[in-house]
Amino acid sequence: MKIISKEMNLDFDTCWHEIQNSQEHALEKVYKAAFRSLVYYATEITGQTELSEEVVQDVFLKIWENRSELNIKDSFKGYLFQSVHNQALNIIRQQKTRKESVNLVTPERIWQFISDNYKIEDNLIENIFSEETEAIIEKIIKELPDQCSKVFRMSRFESLRNDEIAIKLGLSENTVKTHIYRALLKIAAALKLEK
Repeated sequence: MKIISKEMNLDFDTCWHEIQNSQEHALEKVYKAAFRSLVYYATEITGQTELSEEVVQDVFLKIWENRSELNIKDSFKGYLFQSVHNQALNIIRQQKTRKESVNLVTPERIWQFISDNYKIEDNLIENIFSEETEAIIEKIIKELPDQCSKVFRMSRFESLRNDEIAIKLGLSENTVKTHIYRALLKIAAALKLEK
């Protein structure tokens, strides 16, 4: 995958220990290696490249400013992606200028589902919205039962809320939730296999 090729040889966790010891060059190495991937990921959430670049820069700035207080137990790279995810969602919640921003349902659900049900791993996180992953998701959606596929598409691509989908399809809201859960379960399992 071209977008993450620069990251392959960098030991992020070693860099994190160096950052904690105020070695600025380590932060620069991580920034150069991960910037494009993080911006790409944030853009899938915000829909705006320029805004996403600001999000990533803010995350790095906060990490540097709070390096002595931060307690990162697992992967530093995983922490970066999760921080960018949270920061991007916070910004679009504050803005609420784009219609689809208000109902950013599926990206948040996918993240929450994966983080709740699977150990967060670098490759899984950074690939959630890559082109390869989009192809995997599309393949899984096509293999879903018709009703489940329809519900998931309405949630993901039309940014409809569960109650709106329920009304449009004449289903109960619980049935809609079940369909989305099943779709996410299959997608998460497929992503796990592809990592």
